[in-house]
Amino acid sequence: MFQKVTCGCAAGVAAAFRAPVGGVLFALEEVTSWWRSHLMWRVFFTSAVVAVVVRSAMNWCDSGKCGHFGAGGFIIWDISGGQEDYSYQELLPVAIIGVIGGLLGALFNQLTLYITKWRRTYLHKKGKRVQIFEACLISLITSTVSFVLPLLRKCSPCPELETNSGIQCPHPPGTDGNFVNFYCSKDNEYNDLATIFFNSQDDAIRNLFSAKTFHEYSAQSLITFLVMFYSLAVVTFGTAVPAGQFVPGIMIGSTYGRLVGMSVVKFYKKLNVDEGTYALLGAASFLGGSMRMTVSLCVIMVEITNNLQLLPLIMLVLLISKAVGDFFNEGLYEEQARLKGIPLLDSRPKQVMRNMNAKDACKNQKVVCLPRVSRVVDIVSVLQSNKHNGFPIVERGQNGESLVIGLILRRSLVGAFAI
Repeated sequence: MFQKVTCGCAAGVAAAFRAPVGGVLFALEEVTSWWRSHLMWRVFFTSAVVAVVVRSAMNWCDSGKCGHFGAGGFIIWDISGGQEDYSYQELLPVAIIGVIGGLLGALFNQLTLYITKWRRTYLHKKGKRVQIFEACLISLITSTVSFVLPLLRKCSPCPELETNSGIQCPHPPGTDGNFVNFYCSKDNEYNDLATIFFNSQDDAIRNLFSAKTFHEYSAQSLITFLVMFYSLAVVTFGTAVPAGQFVPGIMIGSTYGRLVGMSVVKFYKKLNVDEGTYALLGAASFLGGSMRMTVSLCVIMVEITNNLQLLPLIMLVLLISKAVGDFFNEGLYEEQARLKGIPLLDSRPKQVMRNMNAKDACKNQKVVCLPRVSRVVDIVSVLQSNKHNGFPIVERGQNGESLVIGLILRRSLVGAFAI
């Protein structure tokens, strides 16, 4: 069963983000705790089939009959035309992005843990109607805030764009693209806050990653959106709606990453610095600080952005954000799994467990052991008298003391008797 779950998780990541290799690594790093060689090729085969099916479906939908599914290619947010190189002077702001991602990610995990506990203790015990009402209320608040905040923001004049950039300024609201005109008094003005709100999350992320929109967003609008979206993401997580955390995490990280990029552009005026590059690094840092993924997340970010040159910087921010986040709490998946009572065996024992003996863990329970040579009737009696999953194998030493020489599982004994 766990092999099917592992293959399914890899297939989901490979299909959603069009990252087949990232899906395999995600299953290796986050899903399974017992990885074997024969499981590797099964997961790899599943991701390969997903990649072929997605590519075939996209080719079939090129005519536009499939809506948004047929748009684009395997690269979701292509930033290959952005910043081509970076200087050693940029390592400091990159490290700052990693620290910010670790802090905001750890805070996000802690806040969602508190709110989820409160929901399970007080709210969800009142029935499904309360859960439906909660989802409708959060949806109403989100829609109201998303409409009112751009109204309070003043419009800005359209910047001078290159003729071959393919970007139009302004865009009418309701259409995908940059520079949205939302209740602006002049035709050549746009609302930068509405440009983020009145786009799908994929298009908003693409705009934040874009290398062709140098002066599209102001710092005030990005800070406003960051505070609002971060707060709504914390409240929305755990409601009775099918919602993930990957794309909202990219939105949060790319917003403060773009803010850092704007500061770097103003400070290092002579360097070829692109704000979209820092938006990408911010997205990676927040996901690393919240979900604590490293290898799989690094590969996924490279696959969906098609920019291999930024791989060293992505690795750096992921390592820093994960180290900072681990200082405060565990990852998002581990916290929620423990809250739901899902048993997880950590790769390393906790500090309090390193000085414990087996008798301390058993407390008053009797340890059922089997001698090295046992009769079948004795083994059957042991299996019927308890529900233990494993039995230590002991034998007497030269001085008469009991020595543990191994452990045999219940299923191994049952399987031997079935033969």
